[in-house]
Amino acid sequence: ISHPTPIVRVLRQVLKDKRNQIQERKLLILLATDGAPTDDFGQPKIDELRQFLLRERVPTDRIPVTIIACTDDDESMSYLNHWDKTIPYLDVVDDYRSEKKEILACQGKSFPFSYGDYVVKTLMGGIDSWFDLLDEKKVSTDEYRRSEPKITTNNNFLN
Repeated sequence: ISHPTPIVRVLRQVLKDKRNQIQERKLLILLATDGAPTDDFGQPKIDELRQFLLRERVPTDRIPVTIIACTDDDESMSYLNHWDKTIPYLDVVDDYRSEKKEILACQGKSFPFSYGDYVVKTLMGGIDSWFDLLDEKKVSTDEYRRSEPKITTNNNFLN
């Protein structure tokens, strides 16, 4: 038995309730879902969610969204993965094993990606494109100075 998933109605209420706080700081929305968004009567409303993500998050960069996809439905994953690439400040994450598989396919088998990294990607993917792109294309690991030594030497020290 499938039940209604009125995601857009709930998201609109969240934005209304948090309107004042959004002016002061970012509002990160984590949306865990197991299927297509619907209205209150169970009718699919996929495009309504897409339109919300594109047009109703104002300003978009202050309302990043991560969709945690708890489904293996190919149709749902198809549109979610498309949105991931085309809608700003949106990241779509799969379960840990699937996400790690996608990331290693893009970054190389030796790329370190632990469960802790998965949690960080889930929290940061909608905010920072570096994390979002991990499962989409090869990223530079020195962008966050991850591969550079933390200690620098001062060549004038021994003068």
